[in-house]
Amino acid sequence: MQKRRLGKNGREISCLGYGAMSFTNFYGEANDDDSLAILAAALDEDVDHLDTSNVYGMGRSETVIGKFLSKQGKQKDKLFSIASKVGICRNAETGQRFYDNSESHIRSELEKTLQRLGVENIDLYYIHRRQAEIPIEAVTETMRTLVKEG
Repeated sequence: MQKRRLGKNGREISCLGYGAMSFTNFYGEANDDDSLAILAAALDEDVDHLDTSNVYGMGRSETVIGKFLSKQGKQKDKLFSIASKVGICRNAETGQRFYDNSESHIRSELEKTLQRLGVENIDLYYIHRRQAEIPIEAVTETMRTLVKEG
């Protein structure tokens, strides 16, 4: 598998990644056993980059990845480069989708993402959809601050 560097000083990751939205019922019925088998097969093929989001299955995708990582012992932090996204929300009562790029939402969702994944940090965190009412400079500053904080 060919590798590419993630950013200027980031780790090397597989040039192909796996998008884990399929761990939810978005494309059809999904179950954890199949999802865990997919993660194992990805590693067998040297695919070590995963893309997920807090909104995929309302956290289910991240939870499945976290379940897989929890079974890997001390090597869990070295197995995958993980990218996750934030910014799309869904009203629990109406199901209606909306966007939230506020600093408080981004921070809160990052903490939930880290808990579901069972890791202390992720390699790439970005805005899934932009909320037009919040200046992009403010969103960028929030993300920059999170990087500085580790």
